[in-house]
Amino acid sequence: MTDKIYNVLFICTGNSARSILAEGLLNHLGEGRFKAYSAGSHPKGAAHPLAIAELARMHIPTDGMRSKGWEEFAAPGAPEMDFVFTVCDQAAGEVCPVWPGQPLTAHWGLPDPAAVEGDDETKAQAFRDAFITMKRRIQLMLSLPLSSLDRMAIHKKVKDIGTTGKTTNVLILCTHNSARSVLSEGMLNYWAARLGKDIRAYSAGSAPSGRINPHAITALADAGIDTSGFRSKSWDEFTGPDAPAMHVVITVCDSAAAEQCPYWPGSPVKVHWGYPDPSNAPQDPKAQAFELTRQAIGYRMLQLALLPVEMLSAEELQQALTAVSKD
Repeated sequence: MTDKIYNVLFICTGNSARSILAEGLLNHLGEGRFKAYSAGSHPKGAAHPLAIAELARMHIPTDGMRSKGWEEFAAPGAPEMDFVFTVCDQAAGEVCPVWPGQPLTAHWGLPDPAAVEGDDETKAQAFRDAFITMKRRIQLMLSLPLSSLDRMAIHKKVKDIGTTGKTTNVLILCTHNSARSVLSEGMLNYWAARLGKDIRAYSAGSAPSGRINPHAITALADAGIDTSGFRSKSWDEFTGPDAPAMHVVITVCDSAAAEQCPYWPGSPVKVHWGYPDPSNAPQDPKAQAFELTRQAIGYRMLQLALLPVEMLSAEELQQALTAVSKD
């Protein structure tokens, strides 16, 4: 156990919005383990009113917050930083001063909420969105066992946190895309929404039937899942230049697992989670077979949704998903 207090500097060009939110959040959530500061390469001279309002709305103290230049933290007598994070792309591309103590640096870029145009509610929502993403990143940092990790491991972890807030896309494949893959899509999106995870599930088939089994729709509807817009579609839809990039591809039937899948841009992690086809059950207990399959699939999709996917390397994610397949 260590009593060390980690000093963290958040940098943005104007030091008026994103870096102010980050400073307030870490000082509030860090519970004395972290001391956060913020600065800018070209400070605006005042914190953005909507940044202050968002922190106040979440009962986070804002006393003493001000927009200031980063040279304050490179001068003699300034607190020595353990971490320096840039939170806007412009600041990330600028030449930073030399920070005493060789702090670990990483880029946690966010869209600028102050640049959003529209009515007052639209502008306020932009600050709420920035707040939510930054809060999630800081919570991930607070969960790191800093005292037991070496410097290289810590550096990798905090750099990886900068990707948080970007959706993890998961494609689930079955031959006909009418039952198991549809149940999987519905259950993963359900758990992701319940847990507040940035995961988006899709499903497709190598030889789509063109229709979804009505028992699959019923099983999902009985779990409170909206199935409007669900359709049976080909995996070819997800290999074109305009398709969302997939991070994980899961096959849920043995025939699809044995087939030669198309080339998936981005080299996604691939795993096989096979299930018996409930469509082959006798007619009388067919509805029950679909319900039991939905429950089994739902359990695995919950395990996936609970994984800190934004913190795992491709190799770590592969190992974690393979372990889930053995449960």
